[in-house]
Amino acid sequence: MRGTWLQFFPNQLFCRVGGALQAAPFSQIFLSNNRIIGGAPCTPHSMPWQAALFVGSQLNCGGTLISRNWVVTAAHCHVQCPISVRLGEHNIQHLDWTEQLRLSEKMIRHPGYNSASKDNDIMLIKLLTPANLNKNVQPLELPTSCPSPKEECVVSGWGTTKSPQCTVTPMLGGGLSFKGEGASSIYPRYYTENMLCAGVLEGGVDSCQGDSGGPLLCNGKLQGIVSWGTQTCALPNKPGVYVTVCKYVDWIRETMNNN
Repeated sequence: MRGTWLQFFPNQLFCRVGGALQAAPFSQIFLSNNRIIGGAPCTPHSMPWQAALFVGSQLNCGGTLISRNWVVTAAHCHVQCPISVRLGEHNIQHLDWTEQLRLSEKMIRHPGYNSASKDNDIMLIKLLTPANLNKNVQPLELPTSCPSPKEECVVSGWGTTKSPQCTVTPMLGGGLSFKGEGASSIYPRYYTENMLCAGVLEGGVDSCQGDSGGPLLCNGKLQGIVSWGTQTCALPNKPGVYVTVCKYVDWIRETMNNN
């Protein structure tokens, strides 16, 4: 799991990418400096759905705003106390004057979540106060279909830039491809049909500690949630593992409607 192993204080948001993204072209979303695990800093506020989940002053996980009232993240990010949700962030060590701070009203883990097998690692957070939508805070669409094998995707977050630990700087990005075949043979004990692998076979690009719960976008749609991987990130032939969001759209909509 990638979010609660380390206590550190990262700051700016990073995106890890691989080609097709939302409407904005790659050059408008990423700056040139390589930083986290093969990534590059995001242009400020180019990921307006990105949420930073804090417990006290500690970054716990990432998340994705999917409506004015709801954020989706990983179930292993659950804590017993209320979570502070920061929206409109870029540099989490400095005031951007675009931030919106919200407390969680409730956290709803998937009823099938298994902390041992890591299956169904998805959770919804209802905000105590709805987000105010503007150019810096926008929900991300849920998928209407599942991603295709070898589709290029982008993952973003404030996680560590070196593995297994490091203090980081801004929101970052780097190239990932969705792996449709062979993923179960890489992680035979844990991989299920509710998971997808994304990464670079030669290594060097990956989500990592602190990125848990954050979004994996494929063709502008939320297709994955950062879930787990090897403790040392970005190893060759060891891609990161993500929740396959398309498998949970009905549960997400039903849960939001019932709460």
